Amino acid sequence: MQAEGVVKVSTKGQIVIPKDVRKRLGITPGKKLLMAVGKEEIVLRKVEDLTLEEMSKRISEVARREKIDVDGLVDEAIRWARSSG
Repeated sequence: MQAEGVVKVSTKGQIVIPKDVRKRLGITPGKKLLMAVGKEEIVLRKVEDLTLEEMSKRISEVARREKIDVDGLVDEAIRWARSSG
């Protein structure tokens, strides 16, 4: 993973993903992204690029670091992924 630049958070908590990044990754309006949150990081990833196993692994890694209930997070992620189609 490499840094792509700096984005600014609006007063509504919104950020803009730069056009060249959206184009390169095929992120179009309406696409959903998985957001994983750590102590000092936020990672976004296109949902269709993740298998349930990959999603579970990423969530488990963050949860282990943050001492969060892994089973509860995985169950929630699976429900969300299934309803996003």
